[in-house]
Formats: sequence, C-alpha cells, structure tokens
Amino acid sequence: MPLANSQPQVQLPDAAASGQLSPPEATPVVRRPVERHRHPGGQRSTDGLTGCRLIDLPRVNDPRGNLTFVEARETIPFAIERVYYLYDVPGGESRGGHAHRKLEQFVIAAAGSFEVLVNDGVHTERFFLNRSYYGLYIPRMVWREIDEFSSGSVCLVMASRHYEESDYYREYDEFLAATRVSDVA
Repeated sequence: MPLANSQPQVQLPDAAASGQLSPPEATPVVRRPVERHRHPGGQRSTDGLTGCRLIDLPRVNDPRGNLTFVEARETIPFAIERVYYLYDVPGGESRGGHAHRKLEQFVIAAAGSFEVLVNDGVHTERFFLNRSYYGLYIPRMVWREIDEFSSGSVCLVMASRHYEESDYYREYDEFLAATRVSDVA
C-alpha cells in the first residue's frame, strides 16, 4: 500500500555538541525524509536518534470506512497493559513533560494533530503526528513533551505497564543525571 501524504519529521539541533542540555526551546529544523519504505511488520525505516520511531499500522481500505488495528508484539514491540487518551487540550497547552524508567509507549493521533518532542539525554527530535494509521514508538528512558494540539485532537497512548508513580522522572535534571549514570555503567 502506498503511504498517503506523509508529513515531515522535525529534528532539533543536537544538544550534545554544546555539552549542556536543558529542556528544548530552540526553533526546530525540518528534516524531510527522502522516502519511507515499509519493513516487515509495518515498521518505517525512519528510526530516530533517540530510539523513537514511526511505525506504520496495517490499513484495511473499504469504501464504507477504513480500519486500522494494533496487535501487541506484532504491530508494536511490546504487550499493551494500559491504554489512555488525551483530549480537549486547551490551545497553547502541553502534556507529558516526563520520562519513564521502564515503561514503553506507542502514541497515535486518533484525531487531529499534535507534535511530540523527545529527548534521550543526548539527542532531541520532534515528530508531527496527524494520521491514525501510524504512530510513534517511545522506548524507556526518553523524555517526552506533547504540544501544538489542533482543535479536536485526540492523543491515544498505549503503554507497556500499568500506572506506577515510581516509574516516572518528573524533573528534567533528575532524568539527565540518570541518563549520564547509565552511560557510565
């Protein structure tokens, strides 16, 4: 199946070059992929520097309406333990602003659009999501912020673990310190 009008990914300048990391506030630089190829299982070849990647989901096209599905460990790389969604996000607001020690996530724009900023402690990337037939895989130990919500957008999130407050890094400096310790180990 050919991909419909794919949106460009956006990558922010690499913070590692400066030796100093802070919550990203730079103007993004657009990185346009030359071409996206499908891999077995529907995974795109546009893996990010942070370990995050866009994953195409199976699409069943039908004149009565299309169908897309997600299967644990088949279309996404983990078993789904929890599903939640964000909606009615007021203009100008952002969500996220944390990282997880163990939890993995798969984020889909079920309706509308939004951007996901991710940072692994070294690299920072920004992904634009606006279609329900692909999503963003976010591995453990990646800081994420979701912003630029369009009116009526719905952010659907599938998580590999049940909610556990102890799994969260809610302070960016604490997250950075943990990534530096894991790099040394």
